[in-house]
Amino acid sequence: MKKTIIYSLGLVGTMALVSCNSLLEENTDSFPSASVIYSNDKGVEAALTGCYSELLSYNVFQSDYHTIFCTAGGTMNNTSSSYNDSKAQRIEPDNKYLGRHFKSCYRVIANCNDLLAKIDGSGASDALKTRAKGEAHLLRGMIYFNLVRAFGGVPLRISPITSNSLDMPRASVEDTYKQIIADLEEAANLMPEVNPVDGRPSRLAAHALLGKVYLTLAGNQENSPYWQKCIDECMLVYNKYQLVPLQTLYNPQNRNTAESIIEIQFSDINGSTWTQGVAPDVSDFTPNSSSNPYGRYRPTKYIFDTWRNQYPDDPRIKEGIIYDFYTKNGGKDTVTICPAYTSEKGSSRMWPYLKKFLDTRYVAQYTNQNFIYLRYADVLLMLAEATNEVSGPDMAYQYVNEVLARARNSAEPAAEQPADWSGMTKEEFRHRIMYERFYELLGEETEYFDMRRRGYQFMLDYWTAHNNHPANCQNPSSTKYKENWFVCTTEMAQRAMLLPFPTLEINSNNAITDEDQNPGY
Repeated sequence: MKKTIIYSLGLVGTMALVSCNSLLEENTDSFPSASVIYSNDKGVEAALTGCYSELLSYNVFQSDYHTIFCTAGGTMNNTSSSYNDSKAQRIEPDNKYLGRHFKSCYRVIANCNDLLAKIDGSGASDALKTRAKGEAHLLRGMIYFNLVRAFGGVPLRISPITSNSLDMPRASVEDTYKQIIADLEEAANLMPEVNPVDGRPSRLAAHALLGKVYLTLAGNQENSPYWQKCIDECMLVYNKYQLVPLQTLYNPQNRNTAESIIEIQFSDINGSTWTQGVAPDVSDFTPNSSSNPYGRYRPTKYIFDTWRNQYPDDPRIKEGIIYDFYTKNGGKDTVTICPAYTSEKGSSRMWPYLKKFLDTRYVAQYTNQNFIYLRYADVLLMLAEATNEVSGPDMAYQYVNEVLARARNSAEPAAEQPADWSGMTKEEFRHRIMYERFYELLGEETEYFDMRRRGYQFMLDYWTAHNNHPANCQNPSSTKYKENWFVCTTEMAQRAMLLPFPTLEINSNNAITDEDQNPGY
C-alpha cells in the first residue's frame, strides 16, 4: 500500500509525514503562522535560510550526494564493498541512498515553493523580497536539474502541496527542463550581481548554471542550437570570476574564493563529511583525528594513470592527489600507495587518495568545510567545449588554456605541464575536453553527469578503456586487487544512462507505478 506522503507545513520548510487517511490532521498550533513568518525582513530571511538548510542535510549535500554521484561517476572507486552495485553501474531501485536523497531533494523544493507562494504578501522590504524570490528560483532550478539528469522526468511540484496534489505523475524530460530554464531565467532577472549575504549565489550563478543546462541539452548533437545558448550564458560570466592558485582552491579553510560560483555553506553545527570520505585512515593528514576517516572515495587507477601519462608532473596531481605514499604516527611510519596494486598486501591502499579539499582540521566525522557545486574553471571548460562545436578548436583553445595555465603557474617555478593545447581537429578537441573535465573536476561529482551527456556510446567506450587498463587486466590470486569491471554491453550502457526511479517514491506516490520505471530496471 502506498501510504507515506511528504507535505510541507509551510513553516520555513518544516515537513511532516502523515498517512493518507489522516491527511493534514497534524496539529500546527505550536508553529507560527505564515503571516507572522513573512511579516518582516527577519522572518523572510529565516524562510530563505530554510530553503538552504535542507541542502545541508545528510541526505543531500552532507553525504548522500557524494555517495551516489561520486561512486557511480565512473572515475572514482569506493573501497567499501557496500557500494559495489553503485561503482559497477548496477544500482537497483530499492537502493536506500537513492530513495532518501530523492525525498530530501523534494524537501528543498517544498521550502522554495512555500517561500515563493507567500512572499509577495510579506511586509519585508522590496529589495529583500526580490532577492529572496530569485534565490528560491535558483535553488529550485538547481535541484530539478540534478534530478532530471539523474532520474529523467520527475514530478514537477512548483506550488505548496495540497490535498489535491499529493499524488503527481512524472513529468516529461522536456517539461522538466522547461521548468528548470524558467526558474533560472527568473533567478537571473531577480538576483543582484553581487549578493549582500556572504556565500550566497548571485545573478551570475544563474547564468553559469543555465550554461550548464544548455550544455547538457546539446548532448552529442553537433549542430544543436543549445551550444550557442551555452556560450551566450557563459560569456555573461566570463571574466567576472577568477582562477585562484590551486593551493588556495584546494584548501577548505579558504571559503568562497574568487573562483567559487555556487558553494554549499556548511558550519560547525551542520558539517560536511567530505574529509571523512576521502582522507587516509590514521594518517598525518588528519593529525587531530579521534575518529578515523574512511578514505573510501578514490580515483580509479585508469583515470589516474591516464591523467599522469597525459600530463607528467601536472601540479593538479601533486596538489590534489595522494598517489605515492603518506606518513602516519608523526612521520614515523610510511604507507606506500603506488604501484601498490602489484603487492600482495594492503589491498585497501592500492588506489590514490584525493587530497583536494581535504581538511587537516578533521577530528571526527564532520568539518565545517564547504562544498563547491560550481566553479569558474568549470565555466571555462564549458565555453571551450561549446565553442569548439560552434566555431572549431582555434576559437576554443583560449578558454581551456586559461585552466591549464593556472595549473602550471600554481607550481614554483612554473611547471611545463599541462601544456597549452593547439593543432587539434574538432573531433580530437571534442574527445580531449571530456577527459580534461575529468582531470580538472575529479571527485567533484560532475563526472557522473558528464559521462552521460555525450551519450551511451561515449560512456561505453570509457568503460572499455577502464576494463582494458593494465592494472585491471591482471589476474592476481584475489580479485580484490582489481577495480570493478564494467559490463561493456550496449544494453547495460543504455540502462546506466539514468538511475532507477526510487522504489520509495513509487510506493508513496499513487500517480506513479512500476510501469513508470526507467528503462532496464
